[in-house]
Amino acid sequence: MTGQAESIPAPFRARYCPLVDDENAFLASLSRLLPKAFRINTLKSTREDVSERFAGYGIGLATVPWYEDAFVCDNPEAGFSLEHFTGAIYMQELVSMLPPLLIRDILPGARMVLDGCAAPGSKTTQLAALMGNRGTIIANDVSYSRIRALKFNLEKVGALNTVITNRDLMAFPDMDFDAVIIDAPCSAEGTIRKNWEVFDTWSARGVQTYARVQKQLIVKGFDLLAPGGTMVYSTCTFAPEENEAVVDELLKSRPDAKLEPIAIDGLKTSGTVESWDGAEFDPETRKAVRIWPHHNDTGGFFLAKVKK
Repeated sequence: MTGQAESIPAPFRARYCPLVDDENAFLASLSRLLPKAFRINTLKSTREDVSERFAGYGIGLATVPWYEDAFVCDNPEAGFSLEHFTGAIYMQELVSMLPPLLIRDILPGARMVLDGCAAPGSKTTQLAALMGNRGTIIANDVSYSRIRALKFNLEKVGALNTVITNRDLMAFPDMDFDAVIIDAPCSAEGTIRKNWEVFDTWSARGVQTYARVQKQLIVKGFDLLAPGGTMVYSTCTFAPEENEAVVDELLKSRPDAKLEPIAIDGLKTSGTVESWDGAEFDPETRKAVRIWPHHNDTGGFFLAKVKK
């Protein structure tokens, strides 16, 4: 990454710096490369075995306080290791691991789980591991070209309880899922630390385009929940239009939707934006959380946990 904090576009600064607790730390974090991270694929290996192997390679690992099967690596060679190629580990950004963790307590007994925007499979493969290959996961993605990567990753990690579907989620047939994950396509502002080129196409207008789709996806995901089911809505963007405003739209259109508080031991989270561009959001949205890059040395993320 060649970008520096000084080269972050002024409109981006003006938009988001007022939302953070420490403007300088936030901007500085965006200019640092994202640490390499992976999780243990418990369908094939254990953290003890992988730790021993990496020690033999001379590759240092740091544990993650909020997820026992996640590690941060000080050497990019981890992505070229035998463990990666055989599926014993899965290279994955730390914040990307969060949505499945929010429902890990219900996964062992879950009958049907939907990953509505699944490709390339990071969360689907994690779900399969957390479920111990029991129950059934429907891994859906609208993009046929991305399905190839999803299929490859599922096969590599040994996920046996997963069915792939290639459909527009809005046309998905009525079903009752115990849990649904909607990791929505977004403007990806939170991924700047690994892809500075996000700034090349970034605009407030583009944010609005994503938000229109996201509002449809979150409502559809909720409608696919069985009574008593749980949905996780997430994005890797800072935009309130794609986060709080989307959850607010769900609450307006589905009165039986209730948010649950989110707390993950060892992970620093921040409160949500309560109003934006003249609009006040439903107080229920305050149960969602934001993750800013400078708080946990991660990418940016937003999470909402919804109960039906």
